[in-house]
Amino acid sequence: MAWRAAGHAPDPSDDDAPRPRWGALSYPNYRRFWTASLVRVFGMQFHIFAVGWLVVDVLEKSPVWLGAVGFAQAIPTILLSVPAGALADRVEHRRLLLISQVALMLNYLVLALLIMSGNATIWLVIGWAMVTGCLSAIGNPAQNAILPRLIEMRAITSAVALMSAVWNGTRIIAPGLAGVMIALMGVGEAFLAAAVAFGVSVILIALLKVAPMAERRAGADNSLLGGLRYVAGNRIFLTVVGLSFFSSMFGMSYQYLMPVFARDILDVGSTGYGVLGAFGGTGALLGTLAVVRIGDTPYRGQWMLGAAALFGLLVAAFAASTSYPLSMVMTFSAGFVASIYLNLGMTTLQVLVPDELRGRVMGVWSMTWFLTPVGAFVVGAGAEFAGTQTMVALGGLSVTVFAAVLYAVSPELRAVPRMGDRGGAHYPRGAR
Repeated sequence: MAWRAAGHAPDPSDDDAPRPRWGALSYPNYRRFWTASLVRVFGMQFHIFAVGWLVVDVLEKSPVWLGAVGFAQAIPTILLSVPAGALADRVEHRRLLLISQVALMLNYLVLALLIMSGNATIWLVIGWAMVTGCLSAIGNPAQNAILPRLIEMRAITSAVALMSAVWNGTRIIAPGLAGVMIALMGVGEAFLAAAVAFGVSVILIALLKVAPMAERRAGADNSLLGGLRYVAGNRIFLTVVGLSFFSSMFGMSYQYLMPVFARDILDVGSTGYGVLGAFGGTGALLGTLAVVRIGDTPYRGQWMLGAAALFGLLVAAFAASTSYPLSMVMTFSAGFVASIYLNLGMTTLQVLVPDELRGRVMGVWSMTWFLTPVGAFVVGAGAEFAGTQTMVALGGLSVTVFAAVLYAVSPELRAVPRMGDRGGAHYPRGAR
């Protein structure tokens, strides 16, 4: 039987057991879940692309308003991620996913109708973003916590990478399709497509048959803040989550401000904006495939830090570019290295976290991901005074500096244990 969490000794046979030929896709339940995620995220990519164009082109607002919409979505998600993680440790994951995704489907439908009827305003969009953030917070920890219930833990690297491939693969196709749809039909139709995608995902998730949730161990920390305490008390977790926090807050804002680069700096319009997103998605997808190969090496921590440092430099180079071909190369490369360090971080958490804390720790991890719109708001506000290129470059370089600091002060992360090491997912000396 596959081992599942830190604090539980693995079955020695796991190291010698043959790996599933198709990784996590060898498991029928995971295939259903992966397909549902593919359809849902495809719709979300339409949202990510369309909301930027809605704000800066249709509603004719400045970059600070683009950041404000992202900020309005991020704040409730950040505030509710930890409580939602505690909910995911108590309530059946499939039920949480169904509730959140049905509500999100209706939410997308409402905005689509408002736009197509000509009644959308910036304040309605901000209100819609806040509702979206609340509903996303409910489902996100369960989305990650359910993975070990669909597979054996020896396939976790593949499972995490394939889920990341969903996001990165759809970034290749969806932005271009959304750009063409907006050019030919309008922004409202892009949100309508997102609502339909969520409806299909709901049907597929309803068909899942998952194993019962793990029973809580006697003496386990069942409190709301148990995940935060666990992360704060384990230095590997603290540094991995810290790296995600810093990257999301300061490095990823260029993705939210890309409409400004496409329209004002590169002058390539909505179609060119879609192509930039597709290049970033292609790089991220290839980075995900690279993670499958390097994910169980004894140098995972060093790969994480090196890729994060390089990511910051690439973002700064993208910000400085006024050449469309060079910008495409930079977005491709930034997507590639970001996929490496974020997937390695997620895999490390999934392998080491105890089952009874999985939802709450995944809630903390999800919270860091949703800091990107907050960072975009700060960068967008600063762009009003210092310029978009300068602010995005500073954000990227700050990630490079932070990764270098972690390398110097965190030997635990440099020596993060392999998943296949006998004796379990134990911490190196001094990691606790």
